[in-house]
Amino acid sequence: MAEAIPDQLARLWDEFRALRFPPGFHRREPEGECMVMMDALLAGCVSSAMNGPLDDRRRNILRARTAVLGEILPSIGDDEYATRYFTHLYGTAVLAAELDHARREPK
Repeated sequence: MAEAIPDQLARLWDEFRALRFPPGFHRREPEGECMVMMDALLAGCVSSAMNGPLDDRRRNILRARTAVLGEILPSIGDDEYATRYFTHLYGTAVLAAELDHARREPK
């Protein structure tokens, strides 16, 4: 049986929280994007989505930052750990957006 989205999100979030922020990415800005801010914004939105529906502001941040991170991922491929870290963050953010969307759909 497939894992329910809230359970899957909780598992991915726990895995993500156990990861260290990639060394060298505190100042590295692929394609002009501050990865520290990317991490903080997406992590905040994921955490909020786990606790209930997102407000419009957080939903817009989640959608926009997830799209940007998806575009940036190929440019950080030279760092294996950073690729794993940000790919995990990306997948977690996508799932958080799916959960938020599902909560808003009429039943």
